[in-house]
Amino acid sequence: MAKNNNGFADALDEINTLLKVNKRVETKVLEQAATYFANKLRPRIPKSSHSGKHLRDALKVVVHNDHVSVEFEDWAFYWHLAEHGHRKANGRGKVKGYHFVQNTFDGEADKIADIMASKIMEEMKG
Repeated sequence: MAKNNNGFADALDEINTLLKVNKRVETKVLEQAATYFANKLRPRIPKSSHSGKHLRDALKVVVHNDHVSVEFEDWAFYWHLAEHGHRKANGRGKVKGYHFVQNTFDGEADKIADIMASKIMEEMKG
């Protein structure tokens, strides 16, 4: 599995040491955990003051061949500026970041791990 330091892969590696899980179950469990995370993250994303598209509309769960990720659409390339902050356009001062992704994951990491463990146990029983 790809190592991308998003926390989902680390939690699954710990669980895999206890159980031998096939790829189908692994992908299904990761997708459920990622969907839960995206649903918790979406309301914490600040809305833009402009009418039209917002970051929360760009959030999606993507299943790749070897991993699952929570991503923003291509047009929402600026999400990391809102997350981490940035320098102002004139170079004077800094815009503070909202840290909505990190705070959401920190608050929900235990619940995500519980969801993954319980789903794996269900799949392995039946």
